[in-house]
Order: sequence, then C-alpha cells, then structure tokens
Amino acid sequence: MVACDGVGDSDVPLIFVAASLSDVVVEAGDLYEAETGNRVDFSFGGSIMLANQIAELGAPADGFFLVGDRPVLILREAGMYSDDNLMSGLVNKLVAIAPSEQEALTSLQAIVEQAPRVALGDPNLAPVGIFTREAFESVDLWDNVSKDAIFAVDARAATAAVQSGNADYGIVYKTDAISSHAVSIVYEIEETYPAIEYVGGKIDDASQSEAAADFLTFIASSPKTRNLFVMAGFIFDSPGTNNP
Repeated sequence: MVACDGVGDSDVPLIFVAASLSDVVVEAGDLYEAETGNRVDFSFGGSIMLANQIAELGAPADGFFLVGDRPVLILREAGMYSDDNLMSGLVNKLVAIAPSEQEALTSLQAIVEQAPRVALGDPNLAPVGIFTREAFESVDLWDNVSKDAIFAVDARAATAAVQSGNADYGIVYKTDAISSHAVSIVYEIEETYPAIEYVGGKIDDASQSEAAADFLTFIASSPKTRNLFVMAGFIFDSPGTNNP
C-alpha cells in the first residue's frame, strides 16, 4: 500500500511531493508496487513549505518531487541535493477557474475589473503563488488583485476555496482544475510567467535515498506511469530521466 501521511516503515522511502501531483503520484506508487513489489510513502504539500521542512527542520525525506526553482535551491543550499535530476521535463500551466459554468474570460485584467475575491497560492509557501504573482506583475496588476486575495497554502487549497464558494475565482495549475468537477476553466493564462517545471531527486545521505531514486527513475521511464501524468493533464517537455 502507498501511505500518504508521511508515516511509514523505516525501510520504505519517504518522498516529499508537491500537492498538485498528489493524485497521479499515488496512482504511480500503486503501479510501482504492483510491478516491483516495492513500497513508497509520500508527504504532500506546498513545495516551498516541504523544502523548508527538509532543509530547516530535518524532516526525514529520502527524496522529493517538487515544482519550481526555489524549492530545489533551498535543498541545494542546505547541501542536501546535488543536481542529480531523476525526474524532470514535466510541466504544467496556470489557469483561472470559477465555480460551475461561468463565462470565459480573455485576460487577467478582465478578472481584476470585476473586483472579485480571488484565491491565490501564497508566494511564501507554494510556487504556484510565485508563478501567479509574476503573471499579474507582468501586466502591473499584482497590487490590485493581492490586496483582497484569499491566500492559500497550495494550488489544491486555492481550488477548494473556489469549490466552496469562498472565492469567485482562483488561479491554479491546469491539472488541479481538470481533476475537479466542481470548477471550470475560464481562462488559460497567457500573461508572462516562468515555466512551471517539476523536478524529482534524492536527498543526499538519506537512509533510503537509493530506494527513492529507484521510484523516481521508474515513473520517469515507465510508459505506463508517463501515460498517467499525460492523462492527468501534465505535459512532458523532455524524456525526463537521468540515470543515477
């Protein structure tokens, strides 16, 4: 079985995973166990928050599968990661979502003009917030939207705020919108923001780092697992695996 609470056997690798990957990574973990007989445990959350838990609080991660440059930089500066990417080239997109079926929009300006409550990822906790901030900043609208925004710990939480009716709109990853039946995509964001790329690697000197590396290499190279990601709405920009 695949554990999702970060608590497992000491000989089972624990991988810290971006919340936006939670559904598909659990499926990949089940497939990995079925094909190899090996188990893996996960802990999910905002990528920056998870990286800080590893680097600053000594959280017992053996590997990571996070999004954006900042989490990787946190781990590298802490001496826990040495650029041995086992999973890369997986990308996502930003979209604006709204409850149920609402009229499509054509720009971020169109959202701001309505003066709605918008659910955004917190830039201090999750890369989705950084990407969102840069998209709004590219058209000089960040101050306008952020002053009354609902800041969430990650993209999943921002999606939930829209689902519950607490927010009129949300800016989330496209895959989060696809996985929810209670929201609709009203705009695929075209304003400028950095490429949303996920990186997976092992934590140097962790007790089960090689077992974590084996899982990450498996999901990068297995056609079945790669298809899981594609079906969930992710895009592969490269083959995405480097042998350790």
